[in-house]
Amino acid sequence: MSIKSILVVVSGAEDTNPALALAFTLGRTYSAHIAALYVKPVVMVYSDGMGFDMTPSVIEAQQAYLQAAADKAESVTKAQAAKAGVEIEWRCEEGDELSVASSHARVSDIVLASPDVARDLMFESGVPVLAVPHGASDQLAKRVLVAWNGSRESARAVRDAKTFLNASEQVIVAVFDPPHGKGMGHDVAALLAHHGANVSVREMLSDGDNIGDLLLQEAKANGCGLIVMGGYGHSRFREWVLGGVTDAILNDASLPVLLSH
Repeated sequence: MSIKSILVVVSGAEDTNPALALAFTLGRTYSAHIAALYVKPVVMVYSDGMGFDMTPSVIEAQQAYLQAAADKAESVTKAQAAKAGVEIEWRCEEGDELSVASSHARVSDIVLASPDVARDLMFESGVPVLAVPHGASDQLAKRVLVAWNGSRESARAVRDAKTFLNASEQVIVAVFDPPHGKGMGHDVAALLAHHGANVSVREMLSDGDNIGDLLLQEAKANGCGLIVMGGYGHSRFREWVLGGVTDAILNDASLPVLLSH
């Protein structure tokens, strides 16, 4: 994957947005265009049918409030870009955040967002999504952990992450609970090695523990700065019921996670 167009979803007016900071690094590294998108909510006009309709003044007050929030987000985002010495394109559009962000993401190479937003964009955008939690580094990862289970989703994630994998110093392919008597991970490790990556394989047993938690522990133990994984290999409802790997990672990760579905 060549990175030349980066989309960052800005959901608020944070003085330091970790997704934006990482986007700046990617933009400088790959000479990529960076667009920052803020989606302004639509004013909800309602009537209870009993004479308690929203008055024009109430509607105008809500519109003014939402516009002020959008203006503040623009000001703070542009200030962060100026401080970093990076040029960005500011985009502000009214509507449903997921719908609007997905539309913009589909014509970008990669989208960066907070974990909560990334969780839904992974399904709707059709492009790699980089979930960037608070506290995440804005530097490119020197070590990358690949969560591998042989699924279509994990294969897609590996291909979507090739730019990051090839630029890293070490790639660790982590496999939990491989089929008895059959190793996993070595074939994908060979593929990555053909592309010049320095790869090692770790096959482990979960012993009934949550694999998402174990992957985070493994990433920390190996000093990894990025996790690459396929998201929601089962139906989303089943993942919720079983306490899926994807949710465990997104809820607790302190490092960026590249997701593909």
